[in-house]
Amino acid sequence: MQLRTSLSLTLMALLPVGVLAPGCSSESTGTRGQLITCTTDPGTGVILRCAPGAGDGSGTSTCQDIDDDGDGDPHDEGEDEAADGASFSGIHKSDGGSSDRDGDGISDDRDCDEHEGEDGDASGLPYDVRPKLGATTSPVLDAFAARGGQPAQIVSVTLDGGTWRLAELQAGTAFVVTQADCTHAGNRATGRDRVVVTWKNADQTQASDHLDIRYCD
Repeated sequence: MQLRTSLSLTLMALLPVGVLAPGCSSESTGTRGQLITCTTDPGTGVILRCAPGAGDGSGTSTCQDIDDDGDGDPHDEGEDEAADGASFSGIHKSDGGSSDRDGDGISDDRDCDEHEGEDGDASGLPYDVRPKLGATTSPVLDAFAARGGQPAQIVSVTLDGGTWRLAELQAGTAFVVTQADCTHAGNRATGRDRVVVTWKNADQTQASDHLDIRYCD
């Protein structure tokens, strides 16, 4: 009995914590409630990559946010303020003031939520689309439709790394979501890609925004 107890204690010490706690979620929540700093595209302001902490302090082509849901990204579930049927009037910009519209302690001129496609932006694409397995989809066109219509012209669609479904996305060709879409190594996560879309509005102004395509989510 003593030998069995000793072996059990030894096994518990060697096993990873996740094995001993099956009730814990496998989703990353490592940055929940923490400050994150993100790199942005100098031309469009679209957010490219994020990391925990305050960054190097330069402020050049960066923004900051409090990551409420811990996924390492400025967007937090349930906080997309854009209303259905919003018109494509161009890129939303902060007024450059020091107000803090969402009360997270970060001024609007530094807040990632005020960038295109994030929680405080109601003028661009939705943050993501989630085509289901077996569904027929054209993700970019579906995203515009979710905002109430289509732009005058889609100028370009680029993937933020990789080439998965790029030809269909650029051509606006509909396709059926397969298991391969669900399990491919996307540029954001398994089955998840980020694209950057540039389009022209009816008044011929041009805008850009990012869109996450979350297959089978």
